[in-house]
Amino acid sequence: MSESVTHHLVEHQDIRRFAFDAFKAVDCTDEVADLTAYALWLTTIRGVDSHAIRLLPHYVSAVEGGRLNPQPNITIDDTAPATAILDADHTLGHVACLRGMRHAMQLAQTVGVGVVVIKNSSHNGAMATYGIEAANNNMIGLATTNAAPKVRTPNSTSPFFGTNPTCIAAPMLNEEPFCFDATPVPFSANKVKTYAEDGKTLPHLNVAADEQGNPTADPSLAFQMLPIGDYKGFGFLMMADILSSMLSGMPSGDNVSGMFGVPLSEKRYLAQFCIAIRISAFRDLDAFKQDLQKNADKIRQQPRMDSEVPVMIPGDPEKATTSERTTRGVPVKAFDMEQFNTLADRLKIQPLQPKDAD
Repeated sequence: MSESVTHHLVEHQDIRRFAFDAFKAVDCTDEVADLTAYALWLTTIRGVDSHAIRLLPHYVSAVEGGRLNPQPNITIDDTAPATAILDADHTLGHVACLRGMRHAMQLAQTVGVGVVVIKNSSHNGAMATYGIEAANNNMIGLATTNAAPKVRTPNSTSPFFGTNPTCIAAPMLNEEPFCFDATPVPFSANKVKTYAEDGKTLPHLNVAADEQGNPTADPSLAFQMLPIGDYKGFGFLMMADILSSMLSGMPSGDNVSGMFGVPLSEKRYLAQFCIAIRISAFRDLDAFKQDLQKNADKIRQQPRMDSEVPVMIPGDPEKATTSERTTRGVPVKAFDMEQFNTLADRLKIQPLQPKDAD
């Protein structure tokens, strides 16, 4: 991909600085600005662009519109030795989930496992941020969320559940944590939006369907997503809804509010679910890391069908992208750069500084 014509390269640290400045400009607390900027930066350098810095203008507008609380009173109620409920007070979901996972880790330090259910939350970006938070602290992290109805129910013409992503992450011996972050659909809805923005056709008919439920490769007609494995993928969506919506008492299924197409003054009442598992409560930590590392290395060394394509484990593409982007810089699409420059001018903050600027 040529970055010289359609992209600008930006130092990865500037992504985090720009996001922090933008949130501070709309009266977010230091904690809200810092944690959300960190989450967007991490997602950006990992190459999950559908949920990364490109969403910053939306989040800023949602703060200004009243949907997102820039100065929340976040409360955590410990309900049992290993469980807690976090009320996010309608702030950014990134803040709620980082706070939630960190509290789950505190519980796990004492009793071996911590479970935190989050209510009154909002869109929280990529789930990997929260699993990795636990893995970086020598724990297994699992996180999931509900989402607006976007996935066609098998043998129906309409959606009921959202894409409801789930992440699991664990520490490894010689490299950054293992991280599997996915939704049981081929693409996220935000990724389909990027295809539409780029004028690209979806790669096959198993990604999305139109309003009548007919599969389509035209991202502009994509009204709903298609679950992988039909009812099996649908089952994973329902599992995430049970863990997030049902445990928290927040709206579930087709009652979950939308991110786009509704007034930015309306709260979303989303829910998330975080688990931290202290590995040393079960076995020797280094032995666990070594066994996971051995399995990962053995998988990568399996015989290839195509000699030019490496055998990978989940998270390998993101690790490669992180290495490239922290070294060379982050490619920002020209369209997004225009949006960021407009935002910087409106908020009176320093814009992103392209490395390839004259």
